[in-house]
Amino acid sequence: MTQEEHVQQTIEKSIEAFWNHEKEKKPSIFEFLYFQYLFIQKRWWALQFICLIILWTLLNLGFSQTIERKAIAVIIPIFTLLILPELWKSRKNNMEDIENSSVHTIRDIYLARLILFGAIDLFGLTTLWLFTFPQGIENMIFELLIPFNGICILMLGCLAFYPGREPYLPISLCFLFTIGWLLVISNENLYRSLSYPLWLLLFLFSCILLVFMVCHLIQKCKEVQA
Repeated sequence: MTQEEHVQQTIEKSIEAFWNHEKEKKPSIFEFLYFQYLFIQKRWWALQFICLIILWTLLNLGFSQTIERKAIAVIIPIFTLLILPELWKSRKNNMEDIENSSVHTIRDIYLARLILFGAIDLFGLTTLWLFTFPQGIENMIFELLIPFNGICILMLGCLAFYPGREPYLPISLCFLFTIGWLLVISNENLYRSLSYPLWLLLFLFSCILLVFMVCHLIQKCKEVQA
């Protein structure tokens, strides 16, 4: 074995020993979620909370159901879009390669942020609806969760398929989705013509598509890591 080969072998063993040592110190899932929680800028959750307060106020002012549906159709997409800055942060700052070289990869970071935002946002939406309309769980599904899922699908789809660093495309798509959803909700004849099974089918389809987007994004992160 030449001296150069011996040096190369020593380097490879040193790197392997370093990674084994780092993996032994790898935090648990809950510790990692807590670390990610600390890294997330809390102003986005504060703004989401303000959106929920505004929506709760509008829903308790005695407006007609049509106006209430319009308020929900506008505020919920804005509420959901506030997730984007934290999801897009690694892409915008060109940190993906650096994060993929650490013990916890970009895949782990995306999953942690999705879990944290998903849990807190669903808790906020459920609490809002229970305090506002404790008897209308189907309305919560149709009027809150469908647009919530729709915006999440667009954001995750852009993360998975759009290579750009700036979030202009997801913001534009979410804006167009909000306008389209508002037009559907505002059309009283169309809204009432949609049957309960059709609304339920739309909700289930949005859930399936959302799961697909999450899985595709995670799979793409694995491919990048490899």
